[in-house]
Amino acid sequence: MPRGGARAHVNIDRAVTLSRPEMLHGVKDVGLFAQLPPTLFLVDGNNLLWRAAHGWPAPFVATDGRDLTPLFRFVTLLRRALGTYGLFAECVVCFDGADAWGERLDVDASYKSNRRYDDKDLSFMGWLPEIRAALDCADVVNIEAPDHEADDVIATLAARAGGRPVRILSTDRDYYQLIAEGTFVVNPRGRPVLMDEDALLAQYGVTPKQWCDFRALAGDPSDGIPGLRGIGIATAASLLRDGKTLEDIGSLFGEQFDDVVRWRELIRLRTDLPLDFQPTGLPTPRLPAPSRVCEALGLV
Repeated sequence: MPRGGARAHVNIDRAVTLSRPEMLHGVKDVGLFAQLPPTLFLVDGNNLLWRAAHGWPAPFVATDGRDLTPLFRFVTLLRRALGTYGLFAECVVCFDGADAWGERLDVDASYKSNRRYDDKDLSFMGWLPEIRAALDCADVVNIEAPDHEADDVIATLAARAGGRPVRILSTDRDYYQLIAEGTFVVNPRGRPVLMDEDALLAQYGVTPKQWCDFRALAGDPSDGIPGLRGIGIATAASLLRDGKTLEDIGSLFGEQFDDVVRWRELIRLRTDLPLDFQPTGLPTPRLPAPSRVCEALGLV
């Protein structure tokens, strides 16, 4: 089984040369915001690329017929989210490494076994070199850790934020475990929506510290985690009422307790990756419009 998800099925090891790189050099925000510590705006690049490539009523097509939708919408979604929650922010886009699933597959061979890519159109992943080249030229930092998922890279950077405000852009609910004072998750669907501790408690009935226990009980179909039969989100929240953890209620599950604990470990994000990258504390230039990105790449 491929250990790097969709990326393992697509050849993206190619160089990209921008025909007009000067078009993407951004302008840094100045003035009042220059006196404030910039928000650390962490983006799950693989998640955003998937969202950019799917669910749109009509494709964005170049004059020669090429479907530029993944690239165009990626920039559109990122600009929109930054404009809503990331003004004067330091933006870091994180991507899965080539062996991103390996560590969790070693814990449980069924991790994400529900994801079948062989019969799916993964052409959108082929735009990753252009996206990263455009981000580089626009001075938007983008990184990956070869053996880890973007989730763990983001979790590590958030843990190192040192009190700076943190916004995490993703539709992946695993990030809810990272929500804390000053750290929120931004959903890029439609108008970006922010998830904080109060919203999480109101919607799911649990706290961020309980999120991994909650998902282990109720299951997470997107990651192939089945959860316990007969336990949905309402029952899971009820079992964890008053701040309980799996250890507090483990006697209810008998021999299944070890399975639930293992699922919780799969969901729990790492905050201790040995990353070479260190945020600068400086704001990222404003991202160019998607049409300018396509033109700079010589695509329109």
